[in-house]
Formats: sequence, C-alpha cells, structure tokens
Amino acid sequence: MENKKIDRRDFLKKLGILTGSAVIAPFLPGIVKKDFSLIENAHADIVSNIFVSKNGDPITNVQKVVDMAGGIASYIDYDDIVVIKGNGQWSNQGYTHTQAIKSMIDVILARPGGFGGEIVLAENIHFNNSSLNNNCWVQTAANRARNWSAYNWRELISAYQSGVFGTAHPNVIKAELCNSATSGTYSGDGYSLITSPSQGRGYVSNNYTIQNCPGTPAQGRTRNLYYFMLQSSYSGKVFNLHRNGGVWVDGAYNSQKIKMIFMPNLNSHATSSESYAGVTSAVKCHIGFNAGDGMHYIGYSDTPSLNVPRATGEAVGWFITNTIQPTLYVTVAEWAGWGGRTSDDATQTKTIGLCTDPVALDYWMAKNVLYPTHTAYAYLNPENDNNTRKTLEGCQAMGVGTINESEMLVSIYDYNNPLTTRLDIEKKIKQLKEGAATQSEVMSLIDMYMKGQ
Repeated sequence: MENKKIDRRDFLKKLGILTGSAVIAPFLPGIVKKDFSLIENAHADIVSNIFVSKNGDPITNVQKVVDMAGGIASYIDYDDIVVIKGNGQWSNQGYTHTQAIKSMIDVILARPGGFGGEIVLAENIHFNNSSLNNNCWVQTAANRARNWSAYNWRELISAYQSGVFGTAHPNVIKAELCNSATSGTYSGDGYSLITSPSQGRGYVSNNYTIQNCPGTPAQGRTRNLYYFMLQSSYSGKVFNLHRNGGVWVDGAYNSQKIKMIFMPNLNSHATSSESYAGVTSAVKCHIGFNAGDGMHYIGYSDTPSLNVPRATGEAVGWFITNTIQPTLYVTVAEWAGWGGRTSDDATQTKTIGLCTDPVALDYWMAKNVLYPTHTAYAYLNPENDNNTRKTLEGCQAMGVGTINESEMLVSIYDYNNPLTTRLDIEKKIKQLKEGAATQSEVMSLIDMYMKGQ
C-alpha cells in the first residue's frame, strides 16, 4: 500500500493524543520531531479520553474498550467490590444489553492477577418490582427484542452462582432495588431509611438545593437525592456507596474499595418529538440509582414551561462530585433507539463507548452514534440547543466533564476495518521499555499507522 497522504494538522491531531507522548518522541519520524512541542501542547488541552469499539458483538466490543482504556487492572484491584449499574426499567433496547453486562463481569473475573472481591449487579426500578412489570430483573423472553434473548438479569446472576458458565461464582451477586414510593416512603424492596451502615442495607437522606438556574422555576428547589447502602448476600458486608463510605464489616470499615461501573444504553427518551429529557444515557443513568424520584423532578417536567433540564443536570453533577463517583461509564449502544426506549424504531449500531466522564461520553455518543441513525430528529444532536444539551451543560457546570469536542480524545476501533491505532503504538512502546519488544517493532508499527494500515 502506498503511503497515505496526511497533512501536518491531521498528523498532529492523530498523534497528539498519545498518552504520555514524551515516551514516543525518540521513535517519531524525523520530519515531525520539530513539531513535538505542538503535540505536547495539544495533549495538555485534553479533558476526557473516549474509547469506542464498533462492529463487534456486545462481548468483543466490551473487551476491546476495556483493553483500549488500559485493561481492567488499571481500574479494578484484586479485592474490590465492583458495583455494575445498568439501565433496567424498560423492555427491549430499553434495558442495558445483558450480554454486554456478562462480558464486563467476565472481564473482571479474568482480571490479570486474579479477582477475589465481589461483583454486584444493581439497578433501581422506579416501578413496583413484580412479575406484572417487565424490567431487567424479570424480563420475559417476549420482551427481550434487540437484547440478549437467553437471560434476564436475575437469571444471569443465578447462572454465575450455579456454574452454568463454568466455574461457580458465588461472589457475583445482585441488588434488586425498586422504588414503590408513596407519600415519601420508599419500601418497594425492603430497604428503609437509615443513617449508618451498622443498620444494614438501606437508603440515606441527601438533600440538594438548585443554585445555578436563576430565573427558572427550579431555582432554589430542594429535593432529597437519597443514596444506597447495599448488603452482600455472599459475605454479609455492607457497601456504603457514598464516595466517603466503603465496606463495613464487624463494626468498622475495612480496607476494601468500592468501584462503580455504570453501563447505560443509548436511546431517545421520546418517540417522534423531543421529550423533557432528550437523550437518555450516562448522565441520566444516575437518576436510576437514586432512591425516590427527587433527582428526576428537581428539574424535569412534562409541562414545557416548567421543564428545566439544566437543573436535573446540575443535580446529577452535584451527586457525582459530592455523593457517588463511578469509576467508569460504559455506554452500550448495541441498539440505539432513535424512536424511543422500547419500540422497533431503533438501529443496530453495534457500538460501545467507555469514558470516565459521563458528559463527554453522552455528547459524543449522542452526536456520532444515535443522531446519525435518524437525522430528521435534530433534538438527538447535542450540538443543537435542546434538552439533551441543557442537561449536559447543567452537569458540566458542577465541574463534571466537558462538551467541548476539542477537549475530547476519541480512539475508535472498528472490527470491520481493524487498522493500527495510537493505542497499539503505546502498548508496543511499553513492551519495549519492559524488554518485551524491539525498537524495529515499534518503528514498524508507527510506519503501519502512518500508512493507514
């Protein structure tokens, strides 16, 4: 193949996103070494790294984005408690693809160096959790269109514990949270209002007052953004999900850490017109992990004159910076519902994105994955002034992430066109430093990258 022509700006754009780019300086072609200071400056402006895998299946796409982001051991330690939170309230593509969740569990269990902690699949359903309501835990086969037909989430965890997938994993458990709120009481799943992990599982009061929406009906509004304490059915330990909490056992916190991985899907909240919430994905995923509906109604309203999406975004931002802070966000867009969460107005996009920043991830996935599936719906594109953007702006204003694309570094792996990426080069250089690769192998990989191979 002939060398792919690439101008200086394109090259800097591609190569300037190298993590720790000083490491690669000695291996850059001489023609670009003079531009290295510009590469460093470009790298310094980056706020959020987004890793995207597409055109694999839910299993391989999850594996790929985790690998691109540095591998699971970069985020999860041997004895961590890992809480995986998906979207679970709706049927079909409205709940996070079960096979993608299985893939994440498998990646954690296969962690280099082993895994001796616990994995908790958790979701809070804002309906009474019964067989009459199809949600992630009890989803019937008839309501698994555009999802994995083999298992609902309750069946998935049971299969892990009983060894259906090979070795039995009793440390893979579930927390079926469900909200049947009436008159301010949250009791649908046996959880009660508590103040200490010594009381066992429950939810904790956590008030917030909107401060950044002057001139709107939401300004000054106070709602209770309850957070959870979970109790393990495996070890009996209590998991205080507050960022200042931890793992409670025998009357004290131990040294274990709690890591949360949010795995939302990617759908329009409406069918054929913009809803009060816009696109539902990573930022909005926090609403489903808040006991009660305070985070939702602190800003959102079906009445347009009362709807303040920025306020809900602000509440989510405060929740992230002051209450719970997920380690990773992994948006599962095996299907993207441009016409809603459950209808067949959806496109199989076969894409998964990973980021530590839910704002940037929502912006990029909505603009580049969901919106292109149905460009007639401009409200799916957060470049426009719509409810999705307003929600993201509210969250960003609290110090969470960015919606500025120049501050995003996006690495994409396409199974249909598997070219050499910057991440491949970084890995090879790391191997070189460890004595597991040669300089010629590094140079060969850079050459392939420059040729677009």
